[in-house]
Amino acid sequence: METLDTRGLSALRAIAEAGSVAAAATTLGWSQPTVNHHLRNLERTLGSTLIEKSSRGSQPTVVGNLVVSRAIEILGLCDRLGAEVALWREDQAVLVRIGAVPTVGARVIPKLHNQLQKRVRWQSQEETSAAMTTAALDVTMDEHAKLVARLESGDLDLALLVSTDIDKTWIPSTLTAKHLYSEQLFLCVPKSVGPISFDAHGMPDLTALVSQTWAFSIDPGDAIDEVVRSFCVAAGFEPRVGMRMDDYAAIIRMIAAGLAVAVIPDSSVPEGPTVEIIPMPMDACRRDVLLVSRARTAQSSQKISRHDPIVAAHNAAIAEVVADVGTVTAQWR
Repeated sequence: METLDTRGLSALRAIAEAGSVAAAATTLGWSQPTVNHHLRNLERTLGSTLIEKSSRGSQPTVVGNLVVSRAIEILGLCDRLGAEVALWREDQAVLVRIGAVPTVGARVIPKLHNQLQKRVRWQSQEETSAAMTTAALDVTMDEHAKLVARLESGDLDLALLVSTDIDKTWIPSTLTAKHLYSEQLFLCVPKSVGPISFDAHGMPDLTALVSQTWAFSIDPGDAIDEVVRSFCVAAGFEPRVGMRMDDYAAIIRMIAAGLAVAVIPDSSVPEGPTVEIIPMPMDACRRDVLLVSRARTAQSSQKISRHDPIVAAHNAAIAEVVADVGTVTAQWR
């Protein structure tokens, strides 16, 4: 088979997304004959009809849909290659893609960026005369489940995620997790709620909150929500969820207005609070912050790196970021 021309892949993807050759031409900034020319070349190379036309426009055939999915991957890698080369050319930096749940990312990522700027730039042994390089961050803030999926698919190199004592089964076998630090959790309630008593272990009596509505996360598998639910059920009732949001500043305002109660990690507890803040015992519950990556054996990593200088540079950049994550989070251990 002759070598694929990425212009054919671009034409196919644009037609599939736009629904017609005319709309694809507008999207690409090409003429319609140019779109048709590259599509025909791709079909000839692959030996299959990829687009079928009807009164409703142009749609991929069954095999065309398969090629579209691969075209998206290939063109995405081409775009990534261009961005990475530009970054290397302009800043002598290697991109490391890191994800984080928002509450952790807001606390850690700025400090991580500053720490990377201070780091002495590294240099590969094979290119001791070349310009020194360092890591640069491509940051994604998202929900826990989506970050896990992107790690597994290879779209992320690292992720800052959270877990709790009762939530240890979410990490797939394809991922490895390193504990960074633990945060105390605080029960936050309106000041209008009367005094809440504690048991012998320092756990607040949640039965005082049976009539209250709870603020839970948008993510249905949120670790803190699972802690809250387990404690409420143990106290004899199911928590009544009245709102879902991940903005802790907004949640605090809702609590201050008497609209909700919530459990909040230490990093998000406000100064000069307008709500009642009740500590939860660390030995009963806490939020663990984890650095998660794809599992790989040292032997396979060394074997690949030895033959591929790009992989070696990427692995070295990831190692930089991992080391600096450890440095900036040490203050909270």
